[in-house]
Amino acid sequence: MSYASHLNLLQWYGAKELAQTATPDDLAMLSAQLMRLTIEGGDRDSYSTQEIEIADKSIARITAALAEASLVIDSYISRRYELPIADTDIDNTPLPRCCGAMARRLLYDDAVPQEVERRYEETLTWLKDLANNRADLNLGTSSQTRRGAALADFENKQRIFDNTSLKGFVTTQDYRS
Repeated sequence: MSYASHLNLLQWYGAKELAQTATPDDLAMLSAQLMRLTIEGGDRDSYSTQEIEIADKSIARITAALAEASLVIDSYISRRYELPIADTDIDNTPLPRCCGAMARRLLYDDAVPQEVERRYEETLTWLKDLANNRADLNLGTSSQTRRGAALADFENKQRIFDNTSLKGFVTTQDYRS
């Protein structure tokens, strides 16, 4: 499960940037239009088989970056929240944007622009704050999501210890004499 989607990345960063960063280095640069069509599930019949293969390999790189980013996020939030978090709850948190920022950073490999690196570092800082209880996902107190929210309820109607079962043990009266 990923906290962000290919469509999210397309919306936030654009087809041109995704084509430039997701195309494997040893392959011809993917066009922004083909990247958009591939992500949106559009008609790619006007493109060559080789171009479509490059697009599919680029999508595989995006998928891997999103998966890796999601695993890193899980490692932080699992300290406080039960996983998986419901998709409906995820959409109301910063998690999709965090995942997008991390995946974007991963796609750049070594040549990372300062803005991309800054957003990545801000994301890590927020995740650390979340893990250390200095930030919150605001999911409410649902026992399905928040660790420790549901307290154990102990009830035992049978007395285990009473005067009969404790016969023979030292009492406070024994110490007074």
